[in-house]
Amino acid sequence: MAIQQIQTVLASHPDIRLAYVFGSVAQGRETPDSDVDVAVQMSKPLDSALRMQLIEELALATGRPVDLVDLQTVGEPLLGQILKHGRQIIGDQAAHVAMMSRHVYAMEDFMPYVNRMLSTALRWKIQ
Repeated sequence: MAIQQIQTVLASHPDIRLAYVFGSVAQGRETPDSDVDVAVQMSKPLDSALRMQLIEELALATGRPVDLVDLQTVGEPLLGQILKHGRQIIGDQAAHVAMMSRHVYAMEDFMPYVNRMLSTALRWKIQ
C-alpha cells in the first residue's frame, strides 16, 4: 500500500513533525496514472535540496510521481483541503490541532474577501 511506503520514507526523516497524504491516494481512488500528494511540516520551510530529496525518495518507494507541499508555506484554500480530506501519517494530535488552528485563523482573515468577491459576482450576474 502506497500510504505505508510513504510513511516509512517520511519516518526516516526525524525533522518532519507533521505529514499528510491527500488526494486520490488518501481517498483510495488512485488510478495507475495517479500521482502521490504529500504535505509535510518541518521546523523551518523546506529548502530546494531537501524537497528534491524527499520527492525522489517518495517516487522511488511508490513508483509514482510526487507532489510535495510544504505546510510551513502553503496557503488557503489548499491547506483546508489537506486538513479536511487528507490522512495524517506523521505527527501527534497537538501538531494537528495547531495546524487546524492556523487554518481557522487564516479562513477568518480570508472569508471577508471571498464574500466580497461572491457578492460582486452576484451583482454582476444580476445586471
